Amino acid sequence: MQPTQYPVNFHELYARWRSFVEQGVLDPQVDPLVAISWRRSLPRHNPYTGGALPRLSDESLQARRVRQFDLIAIAQPFMEDIYQCVERSGYVVMLLDATACVLEVLGDPQIVDHLTTLGLVPGAYWSEEHAGTNAFGLALLERCAVQVVGAEHLFLRFHALTASAAPVFNALGHPIGMIGMVGLVHSSDVHTLAVVHAAARAIESQMQNERLFVELNAQRTQLTTILEAISDGLVVCDAGGIITHLNSQAAQILNLKPETVVGRPISEYVDLPEVVQQARRIQQELLDVEVAFLVHGMQVGCLISLYPIQPESDHAPAGCILTLRRIEQVHRLVQRMVGARSSIFTLNDFTGESTLANQVRRQAQMAARSQSPLLIQGETGTGKGVLARAIHNESARAGGPFVSVNCRALPRDLVVAEFLGYEAGVFRSAQGQPSKFELAHTGTLHLEEIDALPLEMQGALLRVVDSGEVMRLGGTRVIPVDVRFVATASADVERQVISGDFRADLFYALSRISIRLPALRDRISDLPLIVNATLDRLRRQAGRRVEVSAEAAQVLRRYRWPGNVRELENALERAAVLADSGIIEVQHLPDTIRGRGWPMEPSEHVPAMHEAEHEAIVRAASACQGNLTKMAEMLGIGRTTLWRKIKASNIRVEDFRRPASARK
Repeated sequence: MQPTQYPVNFHELYARWRSFVEQGVLDPQVDPLVAISWRRSLPRHNPYTGGALPRLSDESLQARRVRQFDLIAIAQPFMEDIYQCVERSGYVVMLLDATACVLEVLGDPQIVDHLTTLGLVPGAYWSEEHAGTNAFGLALLERCAVQVVGAEHLFLRFHALTASAAPVFNALGHPIGMIGMVGLVHSSDVHTLAVVHAAARAIESQMQNERLFVELNAQRTQLTTILEAISDGLVVCDAGGIITHLNSQAAQILNLKPETVVGRPISEYVDLPEVVQQARRIQQELLDVEVAFLVHGMQVGCLISLYPIQPESDHAPAGCILTLRRIEQVHRLVQRMVGARSSIFTLNDFTGESTLANQVRRQAQMAARSQSPLLIQGETGTGKGVLARAIHNESARAGGPFVSVNCRALPRDLVVAEFLGYEAGVFRSAQGQPSKFELAHTGTLHLEEIDALPLEMQGALLRVVDSGEVMRLGGTRVIPVDVRFVATASADVERQVISGDFRADLFYALSRISIRLPALRDRISDLPLIVNATLDRLRRQAGRRVEVSAEAAQVLRRYRWPGNVRELENALERAAVLADSGIIEVQHLPDTIRGRGWPMEPSEHVPAMHEAEHEAIVRAASACQGNLTKMAEMLGIGRTTLWRKIKASNIRVEDFRRPASARK
């Protein structure tokens, strides 16, 4: 019954109902929504008898109420407010879900008892399909507030009732329930329809507020987590200087308690420098400014940045975000960076002027200009790692990372995971781990002791070398990587390939460029230069004079150096510590070097340095027929240096030049 049809003539309404159900004649005065419902319902129901309404069991009803807990919790206060206003007026207030199942009933006991005899109890279904034309069924189908009075109900047993119902929608516009009022027909009132309609809208508004409140809480939790995850200290203030957030890092730096200072002016706890106060007043951005805060009478040096919060409108108040780091932390970072820069290796750190040393240096220069994988082989202590880093530092990838992995130091059962990384959840880890290839992206990956790499990892490494792609363990995504591979080995990798301990295809992939470092005993003429370079470093570190006596130098020249350059540097460093006077004597050298270990064969003759130089020049002159330019190139020294050494050695290059007749 629409409000425009009041007052209601119940006798005429009953006559129209009887004319329709008995003769099929529909009076045009019948409410259009009711008329449509009658036509839908009459073929399926007997209006005079009307079957019992289906009803949920107590257990099923309880489960239904649990699922509809949010709707019931929000609607109950509104139902109680409505009932307080209509108490003792012959009405009950009802809440139904989206299937027209009765969830809650609140009202006068006598009306509740009467509805119980009609089967309208919690758990009963009051849809049009089960109860014919009624307010709740129509409200659910038409999605609007509806009032059905007396004989407008299809079932005769409901003619004594009047009902008003309104649907409740969620944020997406889908009905999630209904609220209504049911009373005896003689108490029909047009205002009940307005009451339930307003209550439905109020329930929707409250549900929207609850949803927004949950979303705001979730966003606040996320924001708090983000702010706490920031490594810098962070202070957020509003336009009045009131602290609205202080993360744990800032609390630690400023020695403040967040629960105490949040909501209070920052000026009560921290004396801000003038530069910060001025920036806050004029909303000016500050970046990496070194200041000193006065907190509890103590000065706290910080590197700060200030970011104004832009207002949403011209009249809205604005605040600022202040980030800070302890100045000591910044200084340590700068010192570490400067220290790393000062210790960067270059090809000049590969000390030596011998033919073999110059050959290695030329090969390294060519390798630095290339992007191809590189294999460096040599005995332990020959400087493979130094050369690998030097090639990286003089290559186009010098600005990228240099990641070094010792294949021998990795546990065999973890080597694949260490190389390829793994996704979160693998190995019961809440966090994933990137692969070594990802860490070296745009830079160089130094594979130290590559000969110790297990065969199962060799295949995975070969795939990354060939494809430039890696897939973490437990992952499904292919990650492209841009890495230059530099492998080093102390063992003879070619021999491992023959024995089957190293994959031949991986060897060929890594050795597109190959450098073999000579042992120190094979370039003994470079020993004085290496000694001098090591002593220079020791002088800088110790800040005092460090020299080697002539007798100690002679002992160093006689030793075979199985540990190569590393053994030499360690021996000199140890001897420098023992030499209080700054002069390294024979007694300061290790026993093995003084002749008590790895002795030289009695019959083996080691030429003196000038003898070795003389022999090298003579061989070069013979091979190059006295051509000074070719000789200098072969020996790896300048033409002027060569000419000076020739004069000092009394060598006549003319004797090696063949006459024109002999060259024909």
